[in-house]
Parts: sequence; structure tokens; C-alpha cells
Amino acid sequence: MITSQLDHNQLTININGSLTVDVFQEFEASYNKKPVEKIIIDFAGCHHIDSGGLGMLLQLRERFQGKGENIVLKNLSNEILKVFEVVKFEKLFSLH
Repeated sequence: MITSQLDHNQLTININGSLTVDVFQEFEASYNKKPVEKIIIDFAGCHHIDSGGLGMLLQLRERFQGKGENIVLKNLSNEILKVFEVVKFEKLFSLH
């Protein structure tokens, strides 16, 4: 499940469960057509990500014109952090 809150120009997206292609429409709707300068994606409730989820994050980054520094991925579990390290996401996003 994906939930989001917009506070001025900062959007927080909460991932609960898994980030997979099954939640693509929900994920895209959480940020689509919203005027934002910074996005925080909170993985506190996320226990799994697959290649589809990685692709969704890359699509989000492209949508915001490659401004990875304006997209923060936080509360990463050790498992998800290891996946991000393998695919070098620390070069594309701000990981916290």
C-alpha cells in the first residue's frame, strides 16, 4: 500500500508492504501531477523490493529530470539497503 502527504512543496511517500510492479499505478498516482521540489520516500513499512520496484524509482527520478538529490530514500531495512548498494542507487538518490 502506498500513501502520501504533500506539505508545501515536499511530498512524503510511505511504502507499506512490497514495492513491486503490482503497486505501480498506486505509486505513480502518489506523485503524478503534484507540484513538488523534494520527495521523501519512507521505506519504514517496506519489507521487499524487486526489479519492478527499482524501475519505478528510476522512472520517478526521470520524471523529476534526474534530480536525484531532491529524492530522499529513508528508513531502509538492511535487506533493501543491500539491494540499493548492489545496483549503485547511492549514486542516484540520497539514502538515509
